[in-house]
Amino acid sequence: MVEFKGTKSSWGLVAKLFHWSLALVLFWQVATGITLHNMEFSPLKMGFIITHKFFGTVVFSLVVLRLIWKYIFNTHPRYENIPLFHKLVSNLVHFILYGLVILIPIQGTFMTWLEGGDVYLLGLIKIPPLIEENFILYPEALTIHYYSALILTAVFSLHITAALYHRFMIKDKYGVWKRMSFNKNKV
Repeated sequence: MVEFKGTKSSWGLVAKLFHWSLALVLFWQVATGITLHNMEFSPLKMGFIITHKFFGTVVFSLVVLRLIWKYIFNTHPRYENIPLFHKLVSNLVHFILYGLVILIPIQGTFMTWLEGGDVYLLGLIKIPPLIEENFILYPEALTIHYYSALILTAVFSLHITAALYHRFMIKDKYGVWKRMSFNKNKV
């Protein structure tokens, strides 16, 4: 039986789908964003920018929906046997990850408005600009956006490293991997 909501030992199907789809989209976003930062202006770069903006709104939407699901509708698994240090570091890393994946798309939105462009949520709904075009501030906003993405990459890498540590080094002795895995039986 598929558990849509979390249980005491699993995050549930919906939370897992949010988690893994966000991981894939974020990987794409970071890879294309860093590539964009280092590309010369070209039609290919313009195409990447368009898809990068679209997926930025996808990330923002998925994160908001995931947080609503996580804190309003979902049951959280219990982490009673995990050492306090693991819990504290995990909570801090997740807090930073959520903050960055909310902040970075907002930065991208402001960058687009600064350059005089339009922002469409999921490619459908035009978001009215909250700031005016400003080509003087744009390079600064671009730099902040880029370095925020690098920080996200570092924290994302730490998260992945911790997950792999739980899975392979300590053989998931606290059930951390299993709670977010689709395969309940294999650890």
